[in-house]
Amino acid sequence: MILTQGDISFRLTKKLSQKHSYIRVKKDGSVHVSTNSFTREKTILNFVAQKSSWIKKQQTLLSKQTYHDSATKEEAKAIILPLVEKWASIMIVTPTFVGFRKNRTRWGSCSGKNRLNFNTHLAKMHPDFIEYVVVHELAHIRHKNHSKYFWAEVEKFLPDYKERQKLSNH
Repeated sequence: MILTQGDISFRLTKKLSQKHSYIRVKKDGSVHVSTNSFTREKTILNFVAQKSSWIKKQQTLLSKQTYHDSATKEEAKAIILPLVEKWASIMIVTPTFVGFRKNRTRWGSCSGKNRLNFNTHLAKMHPDFIEYVVVHELAHIRHKNHSKYFWAEVEKFLPDYKERQKLSNH
């Protein structure tokens, strides 16, 4: 059910088992309220009214974050896609897909189906490190592990790959 309190529209979900009322602002800025089945509509509207400044603050923060994430992703694409094209041609490999994500721990990945994904935060890294990550992931198209054959493949194209790896710390 969709309800409105002032200038805030929200989706209401009622559950028998729920003891308290909760407000959640989703990444797209939409507001979701969940409460137990016995809470009256007037109580829910008052709850949302009390929390309206918090809701608007969350929506503003999320819209800024979404804009920033989008700009970073576009920057990463502009830097990395030409490198993937260049090195795939040199290494004679073909990724089936190149995607970009905001990751916490990985700079890149290559799936068993040769789908490459790159961390959008790479855009802020040293160009030599970015190039190393691209070659590293493209080498996984031939070698799906980190065997000596994999590292030989990386070294064949980037003899200085060990120095480039260290640039991730800067």
